[in-house]
Formats: sequence, C-alpha cells, structure tokens
Amino acid sequence: MDELLVPVSSRTTSAERGQHNQPRIVEVGRKQSGSLVQGIQSSEQTLNVLRSHPHQEALSEVLEWLSGSTSGKPGLDINSQTPQSSQIIHALVNDILPDWWRIIRGDKSGSGRNTREMIVSILSNVGGISALVMRMRIIIDWKDDPGEKDQIRLSGRVALLKDLVSVLEFVLEQDNFLLSVWQRLAASISHPNRRWLLWKEMVALLGDGRVLSITSQADEVVAQDSSTVRERSWLSDGSKYSSWMGRNLSRFIVGSERNIRDLEKTWAQMLERAMTLGHADQLVEANYDAVIHGVSSAMGDYSRFMAVLKSSTMKAVISSLLRSIAKIHLSTSNDLDRDGQTSRSIGGIAALVQGFVNHNRAIKDMLLEWLSGDGLLQDLRVRRAVVAGLAEDTGVLKTALSDSLRAFGDKMHIKHTPILHQEGTTENLLLLMGCAYRKDPRYVAHTAQSSLYLNAISNRLAASSPRASVLGMYVGTAVSELVDPPDKRMNFSSDDLKSIQAQRYLNLTTVRDSPGSIEDLKHDKSPQKQAVSRVPRAPAAQQVKPIPSNSQASKGSKIISIEEVEDEFDSEDDDLPTYAKPDSDRSDSDDDPTVLNRDKPAPPVYIDDLISSLRDTENYDRHTLALTHASSLIRRKASFGTEVTDNIQDLASILTGLQDKWNLENFEELRLQGMIAVLVAQPLEMGQWFSATYFNGDYSISQRAAVLTTLSLGARELAGYGKEDAALTKSTQDTSFPSKHLPPKLHALYASPDTAPITAASKQLEQSILRPMALGAADALSGPNALKIRTFSSRMEVEKKRTRPIPNALAKVVADGFFFPLVGRWSMHVQGFGASSSSPLVTTPLLPLYLRTLSLLLHASGPSTLSLPQLTHEFLLLLLSLRRFTGSSLPTLEAFLFAFLTVLEVNSDREGQRRLATDNAREVMELMSTAEAVFER
Repeated sequence: MDELLVPVSSRTTSAERGQHNQPRIVEVGRKQSGSLVQGIQSSEQTLNVLRSHPHQEALSEVLEWLSGSTSGKPGLDINSQTPQSSQIIHALVNDILPDWWRIIRGDKSGSGRNTREMIVSILSNVGGISALVMRMRIIIDWKDDPGEKDQIRLSGRVALLKDLVSVLEFVLEQDNFLLSVWQRLAASISHPNRRWLLWKEMVALLGDGRVLSITSQADEVVAQDSSTVRERSWLSDGSKYSSWMGRNLSRFIVGSERNIRDLEKTWAQMLERAMTLGHADQLVEANYDAVIHGVSSAMGDYSRFMAVLKSSTMKAVISSLLRSIAKIHLSTSNDLDRDGQTSRSIGGIAALVQGFVNHNRAIKDMLLEWLSGDGLLQDLRVRRAVVAGLAEDTGVLKTALSDSLRAFGDKMHIKHTPILHQEGTTENLLLLMGCAYRKDPRYVAHTAQSSLYLNAISNRLAASSPRASVLGMYVGTAVSELVDPPDKRMNFSSDDLKSIQAQRYLNLTTVRDSPGSIEDLKHDKSPQKQAVSRVPRAPAAQQVKPIPSNSQASKGSKIISIEEVEDEFDSEDDDLPTYAKPDSDRSDSDDDPTVLNRDKPAPPVYIDDLISSLRDTENYDRHTLALTHASSLIRRKASFGTEVTDNIQDLASILTGLQDKWNLENFEELRLQGMIAVLVAQPLEMGQWFSATYFNGDYSISQRAAVLTTLSLGARELAGYGKEDAALTKSTQDTSFPSKHLPPKLHALYASPDTAPITAASKQLEQSILRPMALGAADALSGPNALKIRTFSSRMEVEKKRTRPIPNALAKVVADGFFFPLVGRWSMHVQGFGASSSSPLVTTPLLPLYLRTLSLLLHASGPSTLSLPQLTHEFLLLLLSLRRFTGSSLPTLEAFLFAFLTVLEVNSDREGQRRLATDNAREVMELMSTAEAVFER
C-alpha cells in the first residue's frame, strides 16, 4: 500500500525549523501554570482553562482570578449574569465539580478548603443556583430513562447527584445568603429592570420551591440506589428549609443597612412566595425569633417591612405569628387557675402587638378581624395579650366590643356556627367588656341597656341548643355584676352557673392585662414544660460491680506451677443431684468474638427514659425497645404519680412525629398503641391536643391519619369497646403468593381499602346497624307470622347472651375533648381556603377518615349523652357543608352515607326521633334527598 503513494515534492518552512526541537504534545495545565493569573486577560481564556480539565494549581489560580472579580477587582463580574459568566458557571458545574468536589469537600487543609470556599463563592448567585438545579434535573431524567441499562453509568450519575446536593448545601448554608445576593445584585447591576428580573428568578428558585422539589427528588433517587440508611438533606425537608428561609429573611430587617435600594420590596416578594410552601408557621417562627433577639429597633423595622405586604399575605403572617408566639412563650395546657393573673409572657406579647399597631394601621384592622375569625380557636392567653395591646386605643376597643356583641347575638351565628367558635366569641366579649368597663364604666352601662345587647341576650336564651343558651346566661350574669347593684343583679338560678367552667367565664371580666416590654420575650424563651433531664444511667452490665479475682485480692501471690490433684472424695458426691448444662447465649454463636455486643439496653422504667430513648433514633436497639414498651409503660404510669401528666404532651408530640428510620415490621402498630395510651391517660386534654394537631401540625398524610385513628380507637376504648378493637391495631402479614398480586397501580385501585383500623371499625359498626334491618326485611318476606314456628330459649341461655352495662367514660368528655374541637377547627380551616377544595385535608385519603372518625365518636358516646342534641346538630350541619365533595370521590360518598346512618342510629329512640323531627327537620330532609339522589344515579 505504501508503494502506491509516492511524494511528488517536499518543502520545509521556516516556522517548522524553529519548532523542530519543541515537544509535539503539551499539557494544557502545565503550559498555563506559573504566571497564569497575569496571563488571563479575558473570559475566553478562563473558559478554555476550565474546559481543559486543569490540575489543582491551575484550578486554584483561575478560581482566585474569578473570586477577585467578585470582590470588585478588574475582570469578569460573575454576578452580572452575562453570557460569558453563564458559560463559565456552566463549565464549572459540568466539568470541574464532577472531578474535584469529592476530593475537596472533606479536605481540611489550606489549599482544599480555599478551593472549596472559592467555588461556593462563585456559585452563590442566581446563575450558580440555576445551573446546579438544571444539572440535577438532567441527571434525574437520565436516571428515569427506561432505555438506560448500564448500571455502572447509573451508579456514577447517582454519585454525581449526591455531590451536587452537597454543593447546594454548602452554597445555601449561610443565614445571610439572600441578603448578600441582593447586595451584590444592587452593586453590580445598575439597570433596575434587569436587576428585578434576576431577583424574580431567585424568588422562583428558592421561594417557589424549585430547590426544595429537586433536592427531594434527588434524595429519593439516591435512597433507591443505596442499600444503606442515609440521612436526607435538609434542603429536601420542608420544615427545615422554611426555617432557613425565615432566618435569611430576618437578616433583611436586623442585619442590613438602610441605604440598600428596594430592600422592603425584595423582602416582601420572597416572603409572599415562601408562605405558599406549606410550612408558614416554621417560616414565620424562625423569622420572628431572629428579629426579637436582634437590635432594639428591629420591631419598628419589622412593622415597616410588614406594611409592604399584600393584605392576604399580611393576614396569614399575623395568624402564623400569633400561633408561633403561643407555642414559644405560652404553655399549651389550659390552666384555669392562671387565667386571672398577669404574666410576664402576656405582657411581652401585648407590647409586641402594641408596637405593631402603633406603626401600622393595616395591622390594627387585621388584628380586629383576627379576634373574630382565626383567633377564636387560639389560646385564650394569646387573645388576652391581643386585647391588652389594642385596649390602649379606646376607639378600637369600642369597635371590637360592638363587633363581638353583634356576632354573639346574631341568630344565624347561634344556629349555624360551631359551638367551639361561639365559646371563643363569648370569651372575647367578656374580655372586652372588662377592659371597656375599666376604661369607661358609663359606656358599658349604656351598652348593657342598648337594644343590641338586650336582643343578643334574648336570642341566646331562646336558642334551641342548650349550650348556646348557657353562654347567654354567662354573659348576662357577668355584665350584670359589672353594671347593676347587688340587689338588682340578674340571677338565673341554674346549676350551670355553679360549675367550675361557669366561674371561669365569669372571672374573665376581672382579668387585668397590661403591655409590658418586648425584653420579657427575650428572657422568656420557652416556658413550656420541658422533659426533666435525668442523668443517664449506665446499662445494667456496667452497673454491676466486678468481683475481684484472687490475683486482685492478693497482688503479691505468684503462680509457680499447676499440678493435677486427685480428688479423694468422689465417692461421697455420688448422692448429689446432677444438673443439665445451661443454655448457651445466642450472642456467643458468632464465630468472631469481637462483634459481640453484651452492652444491651434495658427496657425503660421511667417516662424520662422513654422520651430520651424514642428521640435516640441512631441507636437501633434502644429505640426499638422503647417503642415496644411505650404503650405498657404509659398505661402503668398513668395512674401512678405525675410522670405521665408532666410529660404527656412531649410524649404525644414525639410519637406523632416519629419516623420509621429502621423499617420496622410493626412500627405503625407500636406507634399507634403508644398514641392511644397517651390519649386514654388524659382524655380531655389530649383529645383537644390531638384535634389541634390534626389541623395545625406540620405532619404528613399518614401521620394525620394516625392522629384520626388514635382519636377514634381511643374514644371507643373509653366507651368500653376496647376488647372489640384490640385486634384492629395488630399488624397482619400478607401471606398470599406474590404472583397473585396485581401491579402496584392496579392493586391500589382494585384492592379493598378496609385494612385501616378506622375503616375496619366502621365496617363492623355498619354491619351491626344494617344486620337487624336485613333480618327484619327477610322475615317480613318469608310469610305471615301465624305460620312461623318460634322456639323459646331457657332463662339461663337468655342471661348468658345478655350484655352487661359498661361504664361509658367517654360521655363526659366527648363534647369538649373530641367532637367540638374537630368540627369547629374543620369549619375554620375550610373557611381559610375559601370555596376551593385546595386544602390538603379535603383530599380523598383524609376526608373519609375524618367523617368515619366523627361517626365512631358519635356512636361511642351513646344515646344517653347529655350533649347528644348539640352533637347531632353540629354533625348534621357539617354533613350539609360536605355534600359538594361527595360527587367526585367514592370513598368520601361512602363515609358520608355512613355518617348519616350513624346519626339516625344514635337518635333512633323516641326522644331522639322527636328531636330530629322538630329541631333538625330541614337538615334531615336535605340529607335524605341527597341519599335518594345517590341511589337514583
């Protein structure tokens, strides 16, 4: 082949002669080392170096040049977001990070740490965050590609995904990240429109949750690919991410200079988007906590920033702020003895409210609306603080009093508003009456003689609901004690006015709260009862004092030789009994004695030990043992001492938010049993706590379902159905052959949903209600009674089948502890979302469970419950409001019909039927027409 190609001519140029002795292959990194910084004059040279896979020295010098530009030196400005800077960031993310980040991430030496800090600094801008998110999206799409079969390549991409999440964590870990980004944008970009476009991109990345979404997907991909338990990134945790966002936004208020342009508008844009992430309380709490512990003028600046917000966002921020204040500075338990005392926390909160009101008129209007809206379900002491903060303005106080009195006496409010809201309105009215009487006694006396007040009391006393009528008695008696002489005071001569609850309402007019100082909130960080920290005890194996050996007893002795001595008394030991060898320890069966763990934890015997063990999720043995013994220990300690009472809310909070980190087989069963034990220990207090947690807590759908299951099964246990429901909380293993299962999507569609304890209990109740009806119908169709043969049973057999009456402990607490909190908070929650069904609690998994829970509560309370008329009325109104959700969901429709059936069953006696026909005729007829329409489809 060579002889076919003959050169015609050849020529050597002068350039080739000069380069004849130079090497043909030149390493790019080596070629550009040394005076590299002085050699780079443009972004093209920087881009070529980054794309040529440079060594560490060249990379460090390029990063130094880029970092110098970010600090104001001549050169390329990364924060300007030009096409050249975008290409450099793209090369840094795609070419440099896959090769170098795993090496420099944990390097604590000077060069590695400096390189890591420079990379983080260059990527701390809009373009850097966007490039990282885009690269993670591409890798996740590659991972989901069904045509990708190369496992080695897939594992490499998963490792790269972990590195990108790590880089993003380093970039966003500072609490002043957002403020520094805006400061650099304001310094480097003079054109306002371009600056706002870049900030809107940052708001879309961080405020809209793109970073939160992509990191959650990345964690899920890494968890599926890894066989070991790995801690998830804080960027994928909505609660932690919202707390980080709140701390960053607080730096705009307490850590910024006044001369920064458009700082309030920038803060408002990010906050309004971040409030839609689903963790508003965590966001506002972190923001408030950082501001309250900042400089003394921070609260005035906070009010100035709040004035920029939209009215809807401002209302949501105020509601979340007051909820957070109640959680941080006030105990969640209702201590009736302390309602008439002025505490330092209430004074501090009143000073905070007063500071907001003085700086912002819109906040004052929002607080007035909050008192008659969302505030009705808040802690009474928070409302006391709000009233004390508003009471300094006499005009605002009189306006709030008139609005509360008008709502208190409105007939529609009395008939259709949940009783929990009516109780909150009554408490607000009495608080405002007391404050107004101390400011202007003549105004209160004139109000007590006005037609508005007299009509309100008359409407209350004429109400069909006994509870609504009693609230009218409370207000009439309390106001009469303020304005009337002793011989002319109103006296109803009712036993309801002699109870402890009545005295609590009557004492509200004497409560004297005054604004204190915001400094009180700084020192009073959290007066909630904390778990008493006990000194951790060593395990049992470490507490046993070792027996000293012979060598320890006599250190001077020395073994010279070992000599076998023949026993002369063997013949005398023949009559002694022989014993079998002890069983060997299973831990000794391991061939390697170094892996034996004889330091095994003992079951907890104190509630403090149980709390600490449940929190110790890193120790598998200790955590599993605590979860296994939680229910039995709580039940043993419930009636012995005050351990459970002092720590009951901590126990409930830990068990409700517990995660199955170790994939335990019976985790759901054990956690549910522990939660039921907590509820049964303190039914009234914990029933209200679980009801509030279901609506306000930061929990997943499965955790909220566990809360509903706890309420329903715990209430049935209090009513005497504990033995019937014992099998519902036991885990059952699926022993069917795997090939008989449908694919997961089809299995979820066609499989029976009766595996949940609530559904199973409601099915049993439904069968017990319908079985007599079916038997009666079958008996009626079988022929006339004269032709039927009836067998008579003996008296002994009849007595055996007769069930003994069981004391129903639920009847005393079902209204105030379970039913009214659930119904009242539901209406307030749906009202906050408007007419749309965007609330997560209206979804198909939760709404049927919610209806079945209320049905089980109503049935378990029994027909002899004193509050049954009010329970029935509240339940019927709730069912009427939920009719619009039954058309698109079959489980919701089934739960809806079961709830209506339960109402009719509980009120099946003569008195109940009369009450349904007279007091609730309209509701029953409308629900019957809805049920008939279902069967006509």
